[in-house]
Amino acid sequence: MILKLNNVSVGYGPFIAASSINFQIKKGNIFALIGPNGAGKTSIIMGIMGHVEVKIGEIIFEGQNIVNVPPYEKVKLGLSIVPEGRKLFTDLTVKENLIIGNYVWDRKYEKDRMDFVFYLFPKLKERINQLSGTLSGGEQQMLAIGRALMANPKLLMIDEMSLGLMPKAVNQCYTAIKKLKEEGVSILIVEQNTKKALEVADYVVVLESGEKVWEGRSDKAKEDSSLIEAFLGIKKV
Repeated sequence: MILKLNNVSVGYGPFIAASSINFQIKKGNIFALIGPNGAGKTSIIMGIMGHVEVKIGEIIFEGQNIVNVPPYEKVKLGLSIVPEGRKLFTDLTVKENLIIGNYVWDRKYEKDRMDFVFYLFPKLKERINQLSGTLSGGEQQMLAIGRALMANPKLLMIDEMSLGLMPKAVNQCYTAIKKLKEEGVSILIVEQNTKKALEVADYVVVLESGEKVWEGRSDKAKEDSSLIEAFLGIKKV
């Protein structure tokens, strides 16, 4: 088990965004956290990373409770996040954004990690000296994933990977996710594109209004008609 949440509640000031959340992610698995807007998905992963307050509960990463560990130390432990909206440094080049992703490590590893990013996303190598703000939406998402990978994570968390992307770019990003799994990287995806998430995920948790309403293997999620109609927006005939 790489990550386990025990009775976790997260929030902003007096507001609780998600409460009493329990789930665990196996090493080398792709785990999908899905649900409608406002369900608390982003708050949960931002709580894991340390950017949203954990009100109660434990977040166990490789056997260690990391609730009070600063975000930069979590990166050193092996956690990395691709935030919703990508949050690139748009006035910096592709290469400069990738270098920033390596900030917690010695620069002697930089080239090898950058080569791995270019293996996953060859288009970024072609754009290496281009300002990231001039990239297409799909290329920016690839760069955001690449920047997170420069930290050499054991668990990569991606928030709304397919948001605003053309189908071709979505497919390219998900192909890269499957390759990362083959490399042994554990992945937590927060998605509204439930169809794509279920295609790659090993396990799924569904949130609604800040509470967990369903969990199980992705193949079971596809078979559960009430779940599909209520939370995935697909009506079975």
